[in-house]
Amino acid sequence: MSEKPCLVLYASNHGHTRKIASRIAQRLRDAQVAVVVTDVVDGVSIDLADYGLVVIGGSVHAGHHQRPLVSWMRQRAEALNARPTAVFSVSLTQSDAGDEGQETAKGYLDALLADSGVRPTRSVRFAGALQYREYNVAIRWIMRRIARKQGLPTDTSHDVDLTDWDDVDRFAEAIGDLVLVAGRVT
Repeated sequence: MSEKPCLVLYASNHGHTRKIASRIAQRLRDAQVAVVVTDVVDGVSIDLADYGLVVIGGSVHAGHHQRPLVSWMRQRAEALNARPTAVFSVSLTQSDAGDEGQETAKGYLDALLADSGVRPTRSVRFAGALQYREYNVAIRWIMRRIARKQGLPTDTSHDVDLTDWDDVDRFAEAIGDLVLVAGRVT
């Protein structure tokens, strides 16, 4: 096992990606892996040499991942590519089981990786959440229209979690195996 901790870094607009990052971190801790969890804004001064494994997550809004996340990854692409790295992307589109929805969600992740230059050891896509109670009036209206178009719940009086938490747990287990690799690399 690596003596260096795992870094779980995320960008989250409404808190759901943070929730997924926290779940991944907890599963890694359950497997006796030391973990540091931070938002991308707070992770600007992080030295990647201090970490054996890096897990990065971001969410898709208006067809793109958060700019600070892409910038953070781009600036550190060489260091990220030199160590075990895992990336997860969160989007409502991932909840669409049809071929078109899956291709679109895959395209969002592919664009993040292409834009940043990061070639992760593992990557995955998760469905997000309709966090109606977190949205302002304009965003709530837009998200309700998107939800209706995708056949998702449109009752804005409560949030709708579309994440398959078993998938999140399986991803955490799989990247936990990378800790052994990190121990050999660092």
